[in-house]
Amino acid sequence: MVFIAILLDALAVVAYFIQVGSMSHAFLMFGTVLQVLITVALFVMAFYYRGRRRKRYWMETNRPPMTVGFIVIVVSGVLNALVAILYICNVLGINHLIFSV
Repeated sequence: MVFIAILLDALAVVAYFIQVGSMSHAFLMFGTVLQVLITVALFVMAFYYRGRRRKRYWMETNRPPMTVGFIVIVVSGVLNALVAILYICNVLGINHLIFSV
């Protein structure tokens, strides 16, 4: 699942650079839908993750730390969710920060 999360991130980056190159409305809408679908897929992957979520040893805190694989999926989902919000703001005309060059 971690490898799939990395591949989804690579797909999102490639789609972003294609959109920056073309800047047509059709590509922007397709990219927004793609980004939202990637975000949903990453959160589903984090929810159904079958590997170990926490390490066996504890650090100074009273909670066990998360494993690297689970952190990759969760952080990827959170970052893609933030980018999806920027995409939606761009499509709605609220803020054009994501594609300002």
